[in-house]
Amino acid sequence: MCADLILIRHGEIGDEYRGAFIGKTDMPLSEKGKCQAERLRAYLKPQFRTAILSSPLQRCRETSQIAMEPFGLQVDVEEELREIDFGLWECLFLKKITEDYAGAVEALTRFDRDFAFPGGERIGDFLDRMARVGGRLMSFDTERVIVFTHGGVIRALICYFLKLPPRNYLLFEVRPASVTTIRLFENGGILTGLNIMSGIEEK
Repeated sequence: MCADLILIRHGEIGDEYRGAFIGKTDMPLSEKGKCQAERLRAYLKPQFRTAILSSPLQRCRETSQIAMEPFGLQVDVEEELREIDFGLWECLFLKKITEDYAGAVEALTRFDRDFAFPGGERIGDFLDRMARVGGRLMSFDTERVIVFTHGGVIRALICYFLKLPPRNYLLFEVRPASVTTIRLFENGGILTGLNIMSGIEEK
C-alpha cells in the first residue's frame, strides 16, 4: 500500500478565470501557471518508489509535464481524476450563478448526493467517482503516489481519506499549484500538509 499521497492542484489558467467555476472546460496553463509548475520541481524531486498520475485535462497534464520534466518519469493519465462537471455553470462566477440559480446555489451548500449541477454532474456520481479513485490510490505498492489534479478532486479526496462527511468538501481552500499531503494507513489517512508551496511568489 502507498504510504504518502501527494496531491497537486494544477497551476493558474489566467487572472480572468480566478473565482469562476471551471470543471470540464479544457484550458491550458497561463504563463504564470507554467512558472508555478516549474517551481514545484524542488519539492517533488523523486527520492522514493513513486507512481505519478494526472487528470486528462490539459491544465493538469501541462503542470505534470513541466514539474516532472527533469526527472524523466512516466506520468499516467487517469480519466476519473477530472474535475466535477459544472454543466451550465461552467466558466461562470458565483455572482452570476446566484442571480440566475439562487435556489440551486442554496441546495449546493447542503452538498446533497442528489444535487446535480444544471446540465452537469450529480454530486453523488462525483463522490462515487472519488471513492473509486481513493481505492485505486490505496492499492499502489509504492512509497509515494503523486497526483496532478483539480481543487474539487483534492477537497473530495481529503474528505474520503479522513472519513469526513462529504459536505466538509466546502471547507477546504486548495490554491493553484499547491501541494496537499496525506499519510495513508490501511483504513484511511491523516492530513499532513495543505497548500504547501502556494505562498511562493515569482521573483
